Amino acid sequence: MPSTFSRITTQAQALRKKTMERLCGVTLHGDLQERYVDWNLSLPLGKKREERLRIIRDTGVLFIHVPKNAGSAITQDLYGCRMRHESIRYYLRHAPDLVYTLPSFALWRDPVERFLSAYDFIRNGGGSEIRLHPDFVKHYADLTTLDRMIEFVAGASSIYKLDHVLRPQTWYLTDRQGNFSIQMLFDMKDINHLHALVPGLRQGNVRRFNTTQRFTTQIPQSQKDKIISLYKDDYKLQDYIKPVHAYSATARPVLPTHNATALSADIQSTGAFVIPTEPALAFSAALSANTIAAQR
Repeated sequence: MPSTFSRITTQAQALRKKTMERLCGVTLHGDLQERYVDWNLSLPLGKKREERLRIIRDTGVLFIHVPKNAGSAITQDLYGCRMRHESIRYYLRHAPDLVYTLPSFALWRDPVERFLSAYDFIRNGGGSEIRLHPDFVKHYADLTTLDRMIEFVAGASSIYKLDHVLRPQTWYLTDRQGNFSIQMLFDMKDINHLHALVPGLRQGNVRRFNTTQRFTTQIPQSQKDKIISLYKDDYKLQDYIKPVHAYSATARPVLPTHNATALSADIQSTGAFVIPTEPALAFSAALSANTIAAQR
């Protein structure tokens, strides 16, 4: 049975968390890191966050987990664990070596289909493995129709008033200036072919994880048009999408961890961070010491 001191300590920690969330205008405590990045400030990283960065560094590939884009399945296969929905801005702030030395990729999903999946996720209270955050359960309790959900997103005063599943895909993939900042973007439909380019992914169909029970698949054009308008910038991301087969065999990656570590240390010591100018830069080029040296 917890002691009086233990209960008081727990209550004080909970109060501190809620106070920080209110002061910073966020609903999710994990968004404090993103909020501070918005302000060009840094919060110290906890042990779990540091461990996730270490796993990415050791794996040699940076995957940006955009929610409702099959990211849970990818992170389980690639990293052997769940990863948070961190934006590329988070990594640029706290681990720039990962952005500038490791190959990075993400999956894109048609915004209408993604929104309908998110709506079903919320109405179900979450997926098969990951449930909707309790604070958002309360916020979304009255959003019992698709029109109400669309109106809620359209009227949100801040991105941080939305659960991750409702945030635009651009929010995860762009830097503080709004520039697309990862190297490769694939259509989610190509997920079962990514193993040809990404070491660590199993060959064949990627295992489904945190699936959503679907019941909203067909909607009238009027609702589609509203969703398209809400997420119009996500459609612009299609300019950066390339099919897996667009990469030649010679451009397929060889990602020894020691090379990635050496490059990370080299760039950290010199401070020579260079943003790749070609969004779909081949994985092998991203890890080539000669390429990075030539860009300095």
